[in-house]
Amino acid sequence: MRVVTRQFMFVAAAWACLLCSVGIGVADPRPERWVERCGGVYALCGYIDRATLEPRIDRKFEVALPFSEGLAAVRSEGRFGYIDSKGEMVIAPTFDLARGFRNGHAEVVVGDKAGIIDRTGKFLLPPNYARAIPFGAGAALVRPGRAVKSDSIGFPRFRFDELFFDRNNRSYLLVDLPSGKVLKDEMAIQEFEFGTFVWAAQPGDKRYGLLAPDGTWKIEPRFEAAGKLREGRAIVCYGWPARHKGQSSQRDRADATQCGVIDRHGQTILAPRQFWIQDYRNGFFRVTKDQKVAVLDDAGRLLGGRLFDDARLPDYSGEVAKILVDGQWVGLNRAGNLVPNPEDGKTLVACPSGIKFMRSGDRIQVVGANGKPTVSYLLDDTYVTCKFPVSVRYNGKWGFLKQDGKLLVDPPSFQSQFGFSGVYAGVKVDGKWGILDSSGVLALAPQFDEMQPDSGAYAVSKDARKFWIDASGREVAEPRRLEDRQSKLRCEPDGGQRVSRNSNGTLLWGIADAAGNIVVEPKYRAITCFRDGFAWVPFDERREWCAIDRNEQKRENVTCVKNWADSNVADARAETMSDDPYESGVLWMRAELEYGLDLREKPPRFVSQF
Repeated sequence: MRVVTRQFMFVAAAWACLLCSVGIGVADPRPERWVERCGGVYALCGYIDRATLEPRIDRKFEVALPFSEGLAAVRSEGRFGYIDSKGEMVIAPTFDLARGFRNGHAEVVVGDKAGIIDRTGKFLLPPNYARAIPFGAGAALVRPGRAVKSDSIGFPRFRFDELFFDRNNRSYLLVDLPSGKVLKDEMAIQEFEFGTFVWAAQPGDKRYGLLAPDGTWKIEPRFEAAGKLREGRAIVCYGWPARHKGQSSQRDRADATQCGVIDRHGQTILAPRQFWIQDYRNGFFRVTKDQKVAVLDDAGRLLGGRLFDDARLPDYSGEVAKILVDGQWVGLNRAGNLVPNPEDGKTLVACPSGIKFMRSGDRIQVVGANGKPTVSYLLDDTYVTCKFPVSVRYNGKWGFLKQDGKLLVDPPSFQSQFGFSGVYAGVKVDGKWGILDSSGVLALAPQFDEMQPDSGAYAVSKDARKFWIDASGREVAEPRRLEDRQSKLRCEPDGGQRVSRNSNGTLLWGIADAAGNIVVEPKYRAITCFRDGFAWVPFDERREWCAIDRNEQKRENVTCVKNWADSNVADARAETMSDDPYESGVLWMRAELEYGLDLREKPPRFVSQF
């Protein structure tokens, strides 16, 4: 069952950690080019050069945010401060949350209130608001109320989009920073570009206009939809009527909306026309109308002179869009001419053996080291790798490609398949599952209604009976899954693992680093791995899980929780193991750790909430 963490739920995309050993290097004159990287037993963060991957600042911070205007917000010992490009703390860590600088100003949170500081750390706007967004060089957009705080497991928000948590048209005030005067109030806002303008709607009005930091309107409110500035352009739309019965939202927009484009100065690039403009990239607009798709250039010309069944924009350096004509993808250049599909001949995967998987229309051609096709026909567009025999498909039927580029069974003939694990693969023929070996021979005739490979064995069903077999068809016990078990104890590739000791018949838990050195003595009934500089442990005297830092001190500014496992997922809950929520969470975690030690037959489960 899929389990979504609260961290994933709150963040559009999770940080991917490139784990490497870093130290303080020569300062790059443009630290905005650096990227934060985290790892180690305490999951601490530093910075490396984005282009060279060379270390720039040691991994010593619990959280590290991107550099802006030469400074970066970092969390140290539970509080945010700001460092310079040498890694030195130039604004003391006194804030609960912090954002990057813009025009010399940054939004910070103290307790449950947000304010604005300058580059010295001095408050220009006292922390009295739910949000306090620097706007232009001398204004702020503020929202009354309590600030967004860390979630229940301590994950610090404020990392990504400026208004990521403000999707409900909440009311903001425009404040002049030098005087504190309120210039506009009760506005709904959407991001344009906070250094110059912002989209704003007046009280009771659903139309947006472009508001300047001094409170004047660059564009009077008139758009029902207004986009963020990207590549120097923002899409604006207005005029779509109420949806007609039986008409989808997308079709209604495509058929009735008038959309245009403005630049970063609020000047019109494309006057509104009866299109729904969906996207812009590298000089191409993708628009829809009458359930068809078209491509416009920067001047608003309809490239190709017509609408198509579908269209895809090029990447950020591409010169040719793709359009679907009579069931085939072809190219469309800036002059509006039809040209070959720009992806034709593109190498999708190149293998050490010399085999290449290349794009040919909406299919895949297999080419050998001599540049000639190894298969006489084009394969369906599916995910391919260099792990041979690799699963491929032709006209909806599955097969396997050998390392020499030839098919194991020609043509592909299986209804479905599980890729090779070792020398065997599960295949489905005429509605029944069997096992194929790497020579293309059926090692076990198709006879099972269901099959699922797992740790070198197969879970199958036949005649309403479920059981386990090996590749020869001999019934075996359910596998122990030792690798899966051991993974329950590991704490990221270089983060060590959770370790235990027996104390009077009870397992107590701690953490060892990647070299096996104990960094947290095994004395807790359960423990999580470190993340963002702290781990979670149960405190029996409080009947709560609380965060501890690398010195095993309880973090007072992180809210404790009753059941850590339940607090860490969004669309499921940990199976109940006790009537007491606290004890249930402890027992659940202990069961997972005991499964990792091979002391328990099955891992504890998550149960869907839906």
